[in-house]
Amino acid sequence: MNVHNPVKAKLRAGQPSVGSWLNLAAPLAAEAMAAEGFEWLTVDTEHCPWGIADMVNAFRAIESRGAVPLARSWSHNPEVLARILDAGALGVVVPHISTREEAVSLARAVRYPPLGERSAGSCRAATFGNYFQRADDEILVVPMIEDPTGVENIEAIMSVDGIDVALIGTADLGLSMGIRREEIAGHPEHERMVMRVLEGCRRVGKPAGIPVADAQAANKWIARGFQFIDLSNDLALLRATARAQLAALELPPA
Repeated sequence: MNVHNPVKAKLRAGQPSVGSWLNLAAPLAAEAMAAEGFEWLTVDTEHCPWGIADMVNAFRAIESRGAVPLARSWSHNPEVLARILDAGALGVVVPHISTREEAVSLARAVRYPPLGERSAGSCRAATFGNYFQRADDEILVVPMIEDPTGVENIEAIMSVDGIDVALIGTADLGLSMGIRREEIAGHPEHERMVMRVLEGCRRVGKPAGIPVADAQAANKWIARGFQFIDLSNDLALLRATARAQLAALELPPA
């Protein structure tokens, strides 16, 4: 197995790429999501109960269906990022990046010398044929922009070599602005900040990403120029399907 990241290539070509989030901490759910055609899937270790062994099994399941495995880290710590990458993730999504200095540290943590400071492990990823030759080029590095400081610094963050795409953390961005979660969607000031991230990314020639709840919202943001589209998550999709089916039942009166 050689290392190749078609999602990174697609983003570089200016095309949109649609993936989803994995919150159930279940490799079987990861495989099912990949089988439906998502181009990438992100294991969320920041908020969800993923263990390392289950994460590795999820990566295998995602790869088996032709999708790209990513992971959101639970920390900026270089040792945490290295462990996720050594397990086989072809990209890391890192929360709460607000300054150029944090972006520089992130880029160095995920790349091998001389470009960075990542240690050369001998775990799963090391068994991929051309890993050490290709990892720095193929791993997708995604800082999350989740507060007004990050929005203000977007050009400085995204101009760092080795940083690939900015993903807006829409919920935390709204909360950090004093907007209640249920009021974030469609809030004019929040939308202004979202567009500021997109415009900043465009100015430095990098793609921007955004999480969305459904295809209608995905279409809206793709039309505006967002490329990295996080379409819901396994838990939300499961709940929505269960809710819709239960609501459609025509049961006799009790």
